[in-house]
Amino acid sequence: MTSRQTIVKNSEEEKKFVKKLRNKISNMDMTNILNSNTLEHVTQEFATIIKDLWNKYSKLVNITK
Repeated sequence: MTSRQTIVKNSEEEKKFVKKLRNKISNMDMTNILNSNTLEHVTQEFATIIKDLWNKYSKLVNITK
């Protein structure tokens, strides 16, 4: 048996995940993004947002044959 983290398609968790993700991305500071240090910071912030929301709304499921 294999386990993995997932968000069930068309579930309330998926709707909340997408809504919060859109909200957080739209509130990110994108000024001066052409600076390589700023680009790295924005990319890291984006990755952290996704990871945090994924951990909040996903659940561990068992994959069986």
